[in-house]
Amino acid sequence: MSDYIPVTDRERADMLVSIGVSNVSELFKDVPEKLKVKSLGLPGGLSQQEVAEKLAGIASTNRVYRSCMRGAGAYRHYIPSVVKAMVSRSEFVTAYTPYQAEMSQGILRAMYEYQTYIALLTGMDVSNASLYNGATAAAEAALMTCERNRIKVIASGNVRPDTLKVMKTYLSAKGMELVVLPDLNGVTDLGALRSALGEDSASVYVEQPNYYGLIEDLSAIGSEAHAKGAKFIVGCNPIALGLLAAPAECGADIAVGEGQPLGMSLAFGGPYLGFLACKDKDVRKIPGRIVGETVDRDMRKAYVLTLQPREQHIKRERASSNICSNEALCALTAAVYMGAMGKEGMREVASACVSYAHYAAKKFTEAGLKLRYDGEFFHEFVTVSPGKADAILDALDKRDILGGLKLDDDAILWCFTELNSKDEIDEAAELIGGAI
Repeated sequence: MSDYIPVTDRERADMLVSIGVSNVSELFKDVPEKLKVKSLGLPGGLSQQEVAEKLAGIASTNRVYRSCMRGAGAYRHYIPSVVKAMVSRSEFVTAYTPYQAEMSQGILRAMYEYQTYIALLTGMDVSNASLYNGATAAAEAALMTCERNRIKVIASGNVRPDTLKVMKTYLSAKGMELVVLPDLNGVTDLGALRSALGEDSASVYVEQPNYYGLIEDLSAIGSEAHAKGAKFIVGCNPIALGLLAAPAECGADIAVGEGQPLGMSLAFGGPYLGFLACKDKDVRKIPGRIVGETVDRDMRKAYVLTLQPREQHIKRERASSNICSNEALCALTAAVYMGAMGKEGMREVASACVSYAHYAAKKFTEAGLKLRYDGEFFHEFVTVSPGKADAILDALDKRDILGGLKLDDDAILWCFTELNSKDEIDEAAELIGGAI
């Protein structure tokens, strides 16, 4: 196969003549020499066949485990074949997202369907067309709650660490403060929350389930926030919503989360999908874009970008965010997944997660581990065995099982979904018993 050459030497020469210079060095003569890079040190070009062989060699060094028992924010679920079949169609596939989405009614329709599903899943009135990931969605939601005299956002200490870091970065840039509460036996400490809330509190952020997999008492937390005039933001696992009460039912003003479990593979960490939904009263503060349904001049159904609250489109001081786009292909993936699964399918997946996780917790405790927390959990839980975390994970690794996430020398955060099996769990429990 021949090399791919985007511009030939003849074409370069013709362009230089048209510009009126004799060579590329003369073209950049105004750039100071000390700023010029003499050589990039790049290897020579390869043919398509050679590139394919080289990439295949690199890919072969990846370790693919036969069993995975790790989550901590990115989850392995079964993806129905219809999902990839639909989103792989050429009219949908894009490297990023359409900036001029009005050009395609199909893309707008897909975004609209996605918004509808997210609104139904969270119980909220309106959803945007998606954000970059769950952490940025949480940070954007916190910014939505900022008012002149309310600049403090309170988050539980059992929120995912990466989300807390992103929130802190976003809020500090806006002159807002992030207060992180200590947790009480793994869940939000209502007493500490009550003490932290004040007249300057903009919102309270918790996750359901939280980082340790535990189920929070959202109604109680929301009541504390609202009593002080603060908004209540819930970060939720979309699969868990197949069984748990929707955030809106628990008093949440804004619901956010990571949409990766909705038909997206782990993909080495991305691209993922952030969802954000809120009540009608906050719709003009929502970041990103919203697609609406209307009719054209011939009274035919049509879809349009209804709201884009970015400084590019409205007065800078009124902008709620600098995000003007969305994760279009990931949002389409989530929409196809939710449409294919339906209510019953989502409930069945959630039920399987709960069943396997609780079975694993039972078998692991019988093998000698102890649960760190005694609260109810969805599909993740934390075990402790003094000084044995590395030994346990090494024993599993030798048998081609990716164990849970090590939290410290004693504790491991485990995760189980419908893709785990009873046999896998039994085998892991036996290995754990031998390691401790």
